[in-house]
Amino acid sequence: MLKGVDAIEKLVVRVLVILLLTCVVMGTLGLGTMVVQEAIDPPYLSIEIGRLFEMFSLFLVVLVGIELLRAVKGYLIHGDIKPEIVIEAAIIAVGNKLITLDIKHVAPEMLLGLAAILIGLAAVYFILRRSDTAA
Repeated sequence: MLKGVDAIEKLVVRVLVILLLTCVVMGTLGLGTMVVQEAIDPPYLSIEIGRLFEMFSLFLVVLVGIELLRAVKGYLIHGDIKPEIVIEAAIIAVGNKLITLDIKHVAPEMLLGLAAILIGLAAVYFILRRSDTAA
């Protein structure tokens, strides 16, 4: 019975890798299309701030996808997920939120909460990296 569960688990993980890879490729192509479109549309090589934030957001989302892909790939190869990779993806995701956040329309509590999350993630990442070098 456990062999059947393991086989299904591996199949599901492989399907997830394919889907995630497809999303990363599509996001990269979408970002490339946005950049080229902004470069060739008049006024040439000029971009408004809102569009630039959209591009940064998509770039960081693709980066999170790549980090998640690394985590799942590590699971397929080694049978476990390295916590550092998950923390890296979370830091990038929170950073994405902070970068693309419209500060004029956000409550101070939200900013404090995001700051606390980012500090906590950074502390955990530091501890995990330190424990890896000590071992």
